[in-house]
Amino acid sequence: MSSHTQGSHEEIHADGPHDHYAAENKAFYDVEEARKVDARRDTQELARRVAAAMRRRYPDIFNEETTTLMDYACGTGLVSRELCPYVKSIVGVDISDGMVDQFNLRVSQQGLTPEEMKAVCVELKGEEHELDGQKFDVIVCSMAFHHFSSYRDVTRMLAFFLKPGGSLLVVDIVKGTLKAEISAHHERIIAHQHGFDTNDMREAFETAGLIAFDYSLATSGKMHGNTVDFFLARGKKPALSPTE
Repeated sequence: MSSHTQGSHEEIHADGPHDHYAAENKAFYDVEEARKVDARRDTQELARRVAAAMRRRYPDIFNEETTTLMDYACGTGLVSRELCPYVKSIVGVDISDGMVDQFNLRVSQQGLTPEEMKAVCVELKGEEHELDGQKFDVIVCSMAFHHFSSYRDVTRMLAFFLKPGGSLLVVDIVKGTLKAEISAHHERIIAHQHGFDTNDMREAFETAGLIAFDYSLATSGKMHGNTVDFFLARGKKPALSPTE
C-alpha cells in the first residue's frame, strides 16, 4: 500500500489509455515507493482498518484451515499481512518488481514459507495457464481500482480466478468524498480520481457474472490531507450445480 493505494497495477484489456497508466504506475511504485511504503503509519493503519472491515463484514469466508486468497495489486503486502492469520495461503500479485520484492522480503522475515504466503510479479490476463492454473476462494483488491483505466475489465479478469462460490472483495474511494485536488505528481497514475459509487461497482460485478452484490462503508482515512470514505464491495462467483 502506497501513500494512498494498496499496490500498483493496470489491466491489459482496457478501454482507455491503459498502456500509459500501466507504465506510469509501474515506474512510480518501482522507483519511488517500494522501499518506504511499509514505514508509513497512515498506510499501516488503513491496511488494518481495511482488513478488519473485510473480516467483520464477511467472517464466513475466512478460514485459516481452508481459505486460499489472492491479493491483487498487493503492493508490499500490508493487507496480506493483516489477513494472513485468518487464511490458509495468500498469493500476492503486482506488476511492480520493487513491491513484490519488498512483499517477499517481509514474508521471509516473518518466517513464513512461500506455500503460506508469496507475491509474484505478473500482469494477469485471465488465462488458464496463469498462476499454474490456481483458483481462489477469496480475491481482495484494496485501494487500486482507481488506478485502472478499465476497472470493468479487471473485475472480469479477477472473477475468472475465483473458485465457484468464491468472493471478490474490493475496497476503494467512495465517489464524491475526495475533495482535494490531485497534484500533477499523482495525476499521471490515477485514472479514476473521484472514486466509485454503488452503481459503478454493481454494474462491474454483475457484468463479470458475479452475484450477491453488496456495497457498504468500510472505513475512513486521510488522503491528500483530507478525510476520505472508503467502500467495501463484494460479489460472489456462482456455485456449480450438483450436475456440474
